[in-house]
Amino acid sequence: MTSNYEKGRALEHRVRAHLREEGYEVLRTAGSKSKVDLVAIKPGQILLVQCKRSGALPPAEWNALWDLAQMIGAVPVLAEQLPRGRRYWRLTARKDRPGARQPYVELKLDELAAGVAA
Repeated sequence: MTSNYEKGRALEHRVRAHLREEGYEVLRTAGSKSKVDLVAIKPGQILLVQCKRSGALPPAEWNALWDLAQMIGAVPVLAEQLPRGRRYWRLTARKDRPGARQPYVELKLDELAAGVAA
């Protein structure tokens, strides 16, 4: 049986591999309880990525990621596990109420590269 930690780590590894395939240099904050699981860098782009199998972040984690991204001019990203593959979401605002709709839009990495979602 696989633990939740192992499943989360596996998702981080899959997201890291995918971002590398997309041309990003990716750093992983292994085993941390930090605001960010992955930092993905391309010329002119910094993505701060939090990986969640459920696709949901509690408000405190959401806002910590949002605030850090705003402070350094990065794009805050939530990577969600799907039955096949993954989906990326760009956070668009702070999350002020538990249970409220998450303020995000789907992020397509090719759109980001073209400057559409930045």
